[in-house]
Amino acid sequence: MKQLKLLAIGLIAALAFTACSDDDGPFFTTDPVGQMSGAYVINQGNYYGGVDGTLDHLTLTGDSAYTQSVFAAVNGQSLGSSPQGAVTYGSRIYVPMYAENLVWVIDKTTARIVTSIQTNEPEAICAAEGYVFVSNNDGYVSRIDTLTLAIDTHEAVGPNPAQMCATGGKVYVSISDGYNYGGGYVDGCRVAEIDAQTGTKVRDIAVGVNPGPIAADADGRVFVVCRGNYADIASAVWTIPAGATAGSELAPASLIAVNGTTLYAINSVTDWSTNQTLVDFKTYDTTTGHLTADNFLAGQPTAPAPQAININPQNGDIYICSDRSSAEYDKPGLLYVYKADGTHLKTYDTGIHPVGVVWY
Repeated sequence: MKQLKLLAIGLIAALAFTACSDDDGPFFTTDPVGQMSGAYVINQGNYYGGVDGTLDHLTLTGDSAYTQSVFAAVNGQSLGSSPQGAVTYGSRIYVPMYAENLVWVIDKTTARIVTSIQTNEPEAICAAEGYVFVSNNDGYVSRIDTLTLAIDTHEAVGPNPAQMCATGGKVYVSISDGYNYGGGYVDGCRVAEIDAQTGTKVRDIAVGVNPGPIAADADGRVFVVCRGNYADIASAVWTIPAGATAGSELAPASLIAVNGTTLYAINSVTDWSTNQTLVDFKTYDTTTGHLTADNFLAGQPTAPAPQAININPQNGDIYICSDRSSAEYDKPGLLYVYKADGTHLKTYDTGIHPVGVVWY
């Protein structure tokens, strides 16, 4: 059954600072030489408990200060229900809001609202070729022109499109058919390829059951987690070579990220009778598919219930969003930060149910 990630209950953490006036400059300092100077953490909150999502801020320079609920503090209003992730493109950050049927567009250095764009149940987002692409749970991908901030194409791709990535002028969308558990997700099992310049679907690529998280390497290979049926078909990452019409299974995994030609694969398996989660973290060479580290974070503090993994595109640092346990999706979570070599740097307290990180 499709997991909409609309989880958790409780109160949002108190705001840690005062919003600046309209006359102020950037709320978060930017580095004049173009270094990444900040990151935003997207916390999903709890749709079922009536708790909105939040946007936190992490300063990457100086004291690495972590500040919760920056969107509310700066804009004087809630972020809204069920944010699904975000993407930075140009001077703005785009945040899809599943239950609000919109995408927030905010200034990346101030967190101020630029505008909102209406779209139906946005599930994921990526950017390419001057556009931002949004997968909508109704079976379409919307393309946002980043100059006009308006949707200019609305392309049918298949039932319950999930995650997205872009490479080589193409956008890849995992098609889950996620509401069709009883039918075995038969109209999913594929990745849709979209031409970024035209916004039109080019073809489908056959993969495993219930595809979700997706990423591309430096050579244009695409990797997608096929989440199985939550019963006798286990979650695994599949490889799609550039230009291929079908993928092939690589290894067990539930979450992935790619940096260059390194695939980071987290396999997280929970015994729901005990709420105990077993997590392993492996790395693979994407050019060969060979295992390069069997226990990448050996000896380091590790996330107890991972929800997302993201890589800082500038220095390769690894960020893992986590609940405090598989049963504590209704409480403030954790953000684990590691160097590219796996050395633990810091753990931060986040808002409720963190699901992604973006940088600027």
